[in-house]
Amino acid sequence: METFQREMNHDRNESRYSRWKQHRNQVTHLFEAVMSKEAMIEKVAIIGAGNCDDLDLVYLAARCRSIYLFDIDQESMEKGIKNLPELARKKIKLVKINVTGLDTIGFDENLSSMLNRGQKATSIIHYVREIENQLSQLSEQLFAEYYDEFDIVATSAIYTQLFYNWAMDLLAEQADTYLENDLEQIKEGFLDLRDEIVRTLNHSLSKCIKQRGYYLTWSDMLKIEPEYGDTINQGINAIFTLAANVGYGAALIGLKAFMDEVDQSQLSLTYWPWDFNADKQYLTMGAIGRMHGNGRS
Repeated sequence: METFQREMNHDRNESRYSRWKQHRNQVTHLFEAVMSKEAMIEKVAIIGAGNCDDLDLVYLAARCRSIYLFDIDQESMEKGIKNLPELARKKIKLVKINVTGLDTIGFDENLSSMLNRGQKATSIIHYVREIENQLSQLSEQLFAEYYDEFDIVATSAIYTQLFYNWAMDLLAEQADTYLENDLEQIKEGFLDLRDEIVRTLNHSLSKCIKQRGYYLTWSDMLKIEPEYGDTINQGINAIFTLAANVGYGAALIGLKAFMDEVDQSQLSLTYWPWDFNADKQYLTMGAIGRMHGNGRS
């Protein structure tokens, strides 16, 4: 899983930082809405920092005392901050982490081995469901040291990157081994695990936020097509309906889980087009929420 994500992060050209300027500005606006309320923020955590192309780290460093960047790919984070001014770099701590916690129980190797051996679909599904039942415990072990640590926790387009793409790529390599019905059942098992990973992660991250702290997220919701323009222009409700029909299930699950963790009376949603590359433009949803109490339940 780590190798897969590293390859995804490295599959980029040097023009991407410039291309993502408007997207990065929109992300910065999310932070501005929170940071404008305080003279100085103590600690900020950003989950899924990757190459840091969507983050204005100079802006953030000027308004907080420390920034924790979390990602499975240490090398990409290091490259993402290497050209920052020294004052900004000194405030940044890099945390290499697989936020699913699956690496701590050898899940990658076990699932890969089962598929390579052509084990029955029922055995694979049973194993995946067993792991699903362990997620809360794994997440507790992974994030407990960060509970009540941060004034702001943000997730950076992470929902659509968790587990599923890697698992489907792995399954595709063994597609000839299984009947179509078996493949569909395994895929459904993967989807269930993905959804629970997203929900569990949101809950764990909410516990990392200090009392009355802020939770931020942004996520790609769907790939924009010309025929979606009129619907998108109708606003948030129409966008959610469109995303439910043609969008990314992980993003919808993630956003709902996010909203379940925050004070609904202080929830703010926005959206914008993310000019990802020459061939893809994503509709991106951003959200700001504030914790009810101490973020732990």
